[in-house]
Amino acid sequence: MKPIIKVSNLEKYFGRLHVLKEISLEIVPKEVCCVIGRSGSGKSTLLRCINFLEEPSAGIIEVDGVEVDANTKGKQRRQQIHELRLKTGMVFQEFNLFPHLSVLENVIEGPVTVKNMVKDKAIEIAEMNLTRVGMIEKKDEFPNRLSGGQKQRVAIARALAMEPKVMLFDEPTSALDPELIGEVLTVMKKLAEEGTTMMVVTHEMGFAQEVADRIIVLADGEIIEEGSPSQLFGNQQDKRTQALLERYTN
Repeated sequence: MKPIIKVSNLEKYFGRLHVLKEISLEIVPKEVCCVIGRSGSGKSTLLRCINFLEEPSAGIIEVDGVEVDANTKGKQRRQQIHELRLKTGMVFQEFNLFPHLSVLENVIEGPVTVKNMVKDKAIEIAEMNLTRVGMIEKKDEFPNRLSGGQKQRVAIARALAMEPKVMLFDEPTSALDPELIGEVLTVMKKLAEEGTTMMVVTHEMGFAQEVADRIIVLADGEIIEEGSPSQLFGNQQDKRTQALLERYTN
């Protein structure tokens, strides 16, 4: 099967700090890939480079046939990045909802302003996605009236409303109180069951073990190990993977 995400020889420097080193990976349609590693290993930077929220220092990123070389410049590159971003939905640690807009207004903002969608159509798509994440009853509420878990579910609906080909999750539960984490993970499990292509940076090892098709382990900006959950949890090849899993599963 042809990959829907392809990362080739990705490098990222922050000044002299070499954050990502020769990263190459492929994600196929409907695959759920979890990326794990200690803090500072480069996980979030990898995700942010895929949709060019961070500028890669070198390498090629391809999403659903849109290819961007880090070394190209100019107007054509900006257009390619715009097209690539339209194919990726991003969910952040912080929810980044507009506080002055209702839940529904937050979700229709992207389709209306970025995709020039007719408002009635955007509302229809927004309501469908709010239903998917269990938040349709709150569509007229404002973010300050919501719990952290509810805000994150709205943020997921907002990303889905753009009808992306892939969903990128950057530690989506790390800002939540422990009792609220489950409601967000339940939504993500449902999306996985629906066949959503997902790349998830997470510390939630139970979720990775249960939902992921593949797990990638990062350490010091490099992929040190990857495989199915049964491989990673049952037969680690690298001592750093073993130490990581012991830390988060004990």
